[in-house]
Amino acid sequence: MAEEAGYEGEEDVFLAFAQGPTPPRGPIRQALDKAFFIFLALFLTLLTLEALYKLLWPLPWATFGEWLLGTPQKEDELEL
Repeated sequence: MAEEAGYEGEEDVFLAFAQGPTPPRGPIRQALDKAFFIFLALFLTLLTLEALYKLLWPLPWATFGEWLLGTPQKEDELEL
C-alpha cells in the first residue's frame, strides 16, 4: 500500500506536465525571447573571442604578422 501511494504521487507530478500543449506566447514575449537569444549569442561570441585571443597571443608565431606586414622600421634596418 505504501509503495502504491508513493507511486501515485509520482504519477501526479508527471501528469502536471502532460496536460497538453502550452498556449502560444504573445508578440511582446516573442520579441523579448529573440532579443535575449541575440544578446546571449553575442555575449558568448565575445567571451569565446577573448579566450582565443588570450590563448593564442603568447604563441611564438604571433609576431609573424608583424614580420609579414614589414613595418617601415624593420625595412630601414634591412636596407642598412
